[in-house]
Amino acid sequence: MFSDKEKNIVSSFYNKLDEIENKELLLSWKTGYAIALFDTCFEDFADDNEEDEYTSFVFKVVSVEGNVPIEISSAGYFIVNYHNFPQKIEVK
Repeated sequence: MFSDKEKNIVSSFYNKLDEIENKELLLSWKTGYAIALFDTCFEDFADDNEEDEYTSFVFKVVSVEGNVPIEISSAGYFIVNYHNFPQKIEVK
């Protein structure tokens, strides 16, 4: 299911998806954090390299502090995958 590039980065989080439903999560990077609710995940691919398939996770933002590597949509959602995965994710 996971590529070799992403397996060690996202698999443990993926295996806990049932446990985090409807719970606020703290996603931490070295430069800041986001508090968010998990929404869904889907198979994704890089625009410039169709062979780079990976799993992306969609979150609904509650709040953000610092400079985090996410782009929040006008509807308040953001995506993380192995390219910008947080160093730590914990239930708030």
